[in-house]
Amino acid sequence: MTTSWGSELWDQFEPIKKHTDKGIEFLQKFCNFSRERQTIENEYAGKIKQLVKKYQPSKKDEEAYNRFTCTKAFVGLLKELNSVALQHETISENIVTTVTKEALMLGVELKAERKGIIKEGEKEEKKLQDSIDTLNRVKKHYEQAHKAFEQAKAAFNRADNDPNQTKAAVERLKSIMNTKNQLREDSKNDYILQLQKTNTAQKEHYFTNMPAVFQKMQDMDEKRTRSLGEFYKKFSISQNDVNPILVKCLEAMVQEAEQIKPSTDSVMVTDKYKSGYVPPGDITFEDLDVEPGHHPKPVDTDSISSELEIPVTPSNGSSGGTISGKTKKTKRKIGLFSKKDTDSPDRKNRILQKSSFRRKDEPKEDFSHLQPTQQKKKLQEKIDELNAKIDKEQKEREGLLKMRDVYMKNSSLGDPTSVDGQLQQIGKRMDDYRLELQKYQKYVGNAPYSNSSNRNSFMDKAEGKPVSTSGKSQTLPKEQVNSPSQNASTPPPPDFTIPAPPPIDGLSTSSTQSLPNASSPANSTFDDSRHSIGQLRPESTFDEDFGDEVVLCTCIALYSFDATEGSSLSLQADDTYDVMEYDSGDGWTRVRKGSEEGYVPTSYIQIDN
Repeated sequence: MTTSWGSELWDQFEPIKKHTDKGIEFLQKFCNFSRERQTIENEYAGKIKQLVKKYQPSKKDEEAYNRFTCTKAFVGLLKELNSVALQHETISENIVTTVTKEALMLGVELKAERKGIIKEGEKEEKKLQDSIDTLNRVKKHYEQAHKAFEQAKAAFNRADNDPNQTKAAVERLKSIMNTKNQLREDSKNDYILQLQKTNTAQKEHYFTNMPAVFQKMQDMDEKRTRSLGEFYKKFSISQNDVNPILVKCLEAMVQEAEQIKPSTDSVMVTDKYKSGYVPPGDITFEDLDVEPGHHPKPVDTDSISSELEIPVTPSNGSSGGTISGKTKKTKRKIGLFSKKDTDSPDRKNRILQKSSFRRKDEPKEDFSHLQPTQQKKKLQEKIDELNAKIDKEQKEREGLLKMRDVYMKNSSLGDPTSVDGQLQQIGKRMDDYRLELQKYQKYVGNAPYSNSSNRNSFMDKAEGKPVSTSGKSQTLPKEQVNSPSQNASTPPPPDFTIPAPPPIDGLSTSSTQSLPNASSPANSTFDDSRHSIGQLRPESTFDEDFGDEVVLCTCIALYSFDATEGSSLSLQADDTYDVMEYDSGDGWTRVRKGSEEGYVPTSYIQIDN
């Protein structure tokens, strides 16, 4: 369905002027609407970002948030919510670039175009009106001339019929009448000519000129409405384009929620707060009829309540209790375990209080201020951190050595001696890291706990168990671990210490010289100096309850071993021993020979299944 304003609205120039003006005003109103929508999207995105920032965990809380599935999922939810905010910013940008700016430019363009069309229409209107005004003037002049002629003609007729008038007077009136008649004819001719011109102008105005003006106004108005439709479409597309991303963000939020595992969180809580103590034993009955001192109060050696007892220092210098201050009493002492440790002057007696009401301990380097299980975790984390640093320095050193080799082969690329300083610095740092690693590995040996089945990589290496790339140990067959043919030539030493690192050209050897000398077996599973189990079985943990224990199995000594610690037991090659306690992951097994009992290196014996 089509129509033409020029033919249908030929006489409605003024109403059309008002209509087009209102149309442009509506376009401006839509621009304001689009701008406000853009502002709303920006404000919404900004508030969402502020909300995310407000609840985003700080740097110090990141580790705690990543520990539990519920908090980790919340961090993921915040991340996706931030992505939602970014998408709303994208909506705002799309509205600005595809709608608001184009609508504003179109409004300016239509205003200028309308102004020109209106000016052209008004010119045509004025032209027609001038022609009509000229026609009216000519017509009026003709009417005046005609009236004057009629008056002159009437005067002549009266004089001509009046016998009293002289001939001269009649001729004068006749002459006046002829003059007026000539003027009338001239005015009439002018009127006829102007009438033709006006009719022609009016015809051109209503059938040619004004229809063209109306068509321009119609085209302009249709362009405005068509553009509005496009703007509405782009306005919707600006959000529809990001809806798939928003849906993905919401789906990701759902996935984060599905990752929450209450059982896993419970395990993490246990791992975080487990102390390593055992619950207190039964409270003994105190018979008031018995005189004090006849029946001493027994001590629960494993319970947390035993911390209230005053530990006694043994005379041989070894601690009579664990690092946390727990004292232990034995039911029966055999051999070297029968010695009472009560005479040490170098350890002060101190009373430990329960953690619920004692003052918070100051942090210590060996983390002994923590509970046993937590201390174990911290020490392992520190060892892993130092191992990572050593690996990093080693890779950097290998890169510098390769660079030096390239320089030596082609001196034009660089001076080989230019990397010596860096190699020396790396060597010094590696030496420092190794010394610190040795210190923390010694702390592991003196910690008040036995290692669990989750063995550390350096424990696995010490026992002949290769470490996989995933960090889990793979147990070799016992024949390969304790085979005499593999280790008979050079038996492993009882106390594994960190061997000196291999000399490196241009590197510092100061720390290397300060390390203790230790020989490694020919087929030792130690492939680097980062792992050791030296002093892993402390004297302070040997004063345990060994009374009435069951023999687990027997073992054969593969090599001879001279005990150097009060808690260890000497071995004689090919002798048989009773196994009282399996290796708990620290490289030591408790055995018994007759009345003597103590710890021996696991790699020196072969378990008889």
